[in-house]
Amino acid sequence: MEKSRLCTNFLKKFEPFNFTKIQEERIFLVGSISIAKEYFYELESILQIKYHKLVSICSVDGLLHKSLFSDDEWDELQDIALRKLKFHDAILVLDVNDYIGEQSREEINYVQTVLKKPIYYLSKLRKKEET
Repeated sequence: MEKSRLCTNFLKKFEPFNFTKIQEERIFLVGSISIAKEYFYELESILQIKYHKLVSICSVDGLLHKSLFSDDEWDELQDIALRKLKFHDAILVLDVNDYIGEQSREEINYVQTVLKKPIYYLSKLRKKEET
């Protein structure tokens, strides 16, 4: 049996979403590490392999080991995230369970007011149910 990361079971979780609405090529993922952790790496794979996007996050180590960082180190990663946003065409906010944390709000505000780039919300990419 041939291996496939994007197998039917893996993709099933994301069937309700229409990622074709994201037209930009370079996408930065924003969201709560504690709530949306799995979404970061799952959506990175889906958007890159299936939709041919260049996807980034602030820090893989931060995603995997947030509790090991001091407050100063975490603040530095947040500053780096804001700097990285300049190199992306849009952001995708992983607002899982409608949650958007303080740091994510800071990134959204920066993209909206300073960079004036498109902002997509996972919740708003949900396909409308047919009746």
